[in-house]
Amino acid sequence: MDHLKHLPSPIAPTFSEALRIDTQAGSWIFISGQVGVPLPPDKGSVKFEQEVRTTFERIRDSLGKLGADMNHVVSTKTYLTDLGPYAVFSRIRREFFPKNPPTSTAVQVAGLLLNAKIEIDAVAFLPA
Repeated sequence: MDHLKHLPSPIAPTFSEALRIDTQAGSWIFISGQVGVPLPPDKGSVKFEQEVRTTFERIRDSLGKLGADMNHVVSTKTYLTDLGPYAVFSRIRREFFPKNPPTSTAVQVAGLLLNAKIEIDAVAFLPA
């Protein structure tokens, strides 16, 4: 299908980092859940603030590989293992979406892969 473009995950060949679906109106881009832990994870740990920042940077990088940027993001879903530092997350989120922020959902979860404290997935729309 020439209207679908898979961006393979650099971590695991059984996952897609992102998927772009081209339509007449434009392209929908779905970014898989991104984490901000060091990869490979045995390279140590980082503070929550850096993990959040790295997570958003990885989303931005994925979008760039498909011809979009953070201004095209229309929705995010955030999974946190602890809602306590939500204010830190919110402050950094504002740096990446300074105006016209996307819709968003944030939920607390019991745990995340790679012992991450935060995971974010995103949907973007790139008009034709």
